[in-house]
Amino acid sequence: MSLRFLLIIIKVLIWASVWPSADDSPSLEDGLSVTFKLAADGTADHTVRPHFMLYVPAGEAPSPFIKPGPFTANWEGLIHLDLRDRFIFQAELNGSLKLELNGSSVMEATGTGGMTDPTKRIRLSSRSNMLKATFTSPEKGDAFFRLYWSTPDFGNEPIPPKFLKHLPNENLANGKALRHGRQLAAEHRCFKCHVDDVPDKGMPELAMDAPAFEGIGSRRGVDWMADWVLNPKKMRPSAKMPAMLHSSTAESDARLIAAYLGSLKRGQPNKPVSVDSVGISKGQKLYKQLNCAACHTLEKEPVVTGKLAIGQAQRKFEQAGALSAFLQNPQAHYKWIRMPNFALAEKEANALAAFLFSKSTPNKASSQAYDASKIAAGKKLISSHGCLNCHSMKLENSFSVVAISDLAKGCLADSPEGSSAHFGFSSAERLALRLFMKKGMASLGQTSLAEFALRQTADSNCRNCHGQMESVPPFEVLGGKLKPSWAEKLLLGTLDERARPWLHARMPAFPARASGLAKGLAMLNGHSPVTPQEPPVDPEKAKIGRKLVSANGGFFCFSCHAIGGLKPAQVFDAQGVNLAKVGDRLLPEYFRRWMSSPLRVDPQTKMPAYFNQGQSALFDILGGDADKQIEALHHYIRLGSEIVPPEVPGQ
Repeated sequence: MSLRFLLIIIKVLIWASVWPSADDSPSLEDGLSVTFKLAADGTADHTVRPHFMLYVPAGEAPSPFIKPGPFTANWEGLIHLDLRDRFIFQAELNGSLKLELNGSSVMEATGTGGMTDPTKRIRLSSRSNMLKATFTSPEKGDAFFRLYWSTPDFGNEPIPPKFLKHLPNENLANGKALRHGRQLAAEHRCFKCHVDDVPDKGMPELAMDAPAFEGIGSRRGVDWMADWVLNPKKMRPSAKMPAMLHSSTAESDARLIAAYLGSLKRGQPNKPVSVDSVGISKGQKLYKQLNCAACHTLEKEPVVTGKLAIGQAQRKFEQAGALSAFLQNPQAHYKWIRMPNFALAEKEANALAAFLFSKSTPNKASSQAYDASKIAAGKKLISSHGCLNCHSMKLENSFSVVAISDLAKGCLADSPEGSSAHFGFSSAERLALRLFMKKGMASLGQTSLAEFALRQTADSNCRNCHGQMESVPPFEVLGGKLKPSWAEKLLLGTLDERARPWLHARMPAFPARASGLAKGLAMLNGHSPVTPQEPPVDPEKAKIGRKLVSANGGFFCFSCHAIGGLKPAQVFDAQGVNLAKVGDRLLPEYFRRWMSSPLRVDPQTKMPAYFNQGQSALFDILGGDADKQIEALHHYIRLGSEIVPPEVPGQ
């Protein structure tokens, strides 16, 4: 054993003893510590990212809390493995990257968009291994890097987030508080009232709206609206709307406001929906198929943190027809609503509405009579209490507030009894908001779609379905899997056909968030927010790809997959996506990784592995070289609508 190799082993053992394992130390948290530093003035920002990946378009900032310009990004964390193994590290980047493992430099490279040379094979211990990556942005072009590892058993892949941990520190806590305050300010629509020094564009959530008032009397129950206006958080602990009525007449004022809102009817009444046993049964099946329980409970009160109780459905909508209309298009009157759009057919929405009504508290007939004078009084209250700062309606707005810079007064006061808006902020939330108002306001002008994706996917409970439901892929792979242009159509709900129309589960649309999510997820995973243009299809390679998918000397791919107009021949377990639609969906890097080892990407998949350690069993095609065969398959599936299916034996 050489002296140099012995010293490396000693260093590894020292670091393993210094850094506790993820099992032994409850202080370790998921993700990696990242410090972004602006080269011009040294301004730094500290945050946590899920993995070793980054993409920053030229002219943009890597973080909303520093200005655009040349920067460095320092990533630190621990790789915690169950078993020790030997790894090779390699990166794809535009910029410079230095990689240190357990205190020793293992890679120093500068790239202009391609792959670096691989490192030597490095043994990682079964305990925590310290990894540090320092990335420096390039002189020109978009800044990006993606770090991969491989072993003798599998090829290059991103280091799975489940292995990555970090130790929290004061800098990270400060960065987290700034982001929390920024998010609180945006989602509570602070700048709908406090319009001073707010940029015209930047943080996407600045565009968040609230339910429109036009026609709301046809969509919501009057008694429910009165209770909601009086105390939103009592109705829903996660409510962002403040309580605006605090005087001795608060309850009667809430009823007057509800009376006015209830008078705002639209032209056509809701179609009636029968709450019968047939509809209830069908609706119950849909409730399960769509995994509504990911975000909702069937309780009558909000008893589960982070989930909405829907036992108030009858009070809120009054008529099952109103609920059905909402389910068919949740964004119709509220673009940024959290409720996703499942593109339900009218019959499906009717059935789901019937089931939800059957599980909710029956609505009591209101004993209140609302005459013209009470409706007029409610209209005046709407005009004077700030409702119109968030809710759209053609009505004069006479509401005004103190400047947002006056933090000791108004909404952020320690005792906001005298404030016109009671948000119910906790002390920690008030501290985060005050910190942001003092030190982070400039960040509102920065878009930072990668962080937008982190916020909005958490808020939309994406992980409650992805990786949890059968045939629904794990969330972690999506940003590095889907082309942003296709992902945006998926999230907008504008695709002509679902990728897997035979599945009961279906991907809903999030129209207001679609563009930012599609681009942000790509950037978070080290890919361009703009789908890169690929070189022309090579006809000869595509011809070989057609041979590879065939049943005559090929992999017989159409046993499970449709190929253009050719239907699957014999689906044994799970049907696959039509191969003519794969090229539009998948990023090339993901396709290669998926074909090399499907189970490494998605442990749930039914897709078999056809390649092993760089070879396939089809030695008569391209010498059995896995990379060349996968490349030929990629050229073939990129033909899309022009794809020519393979010949079917016996036809």
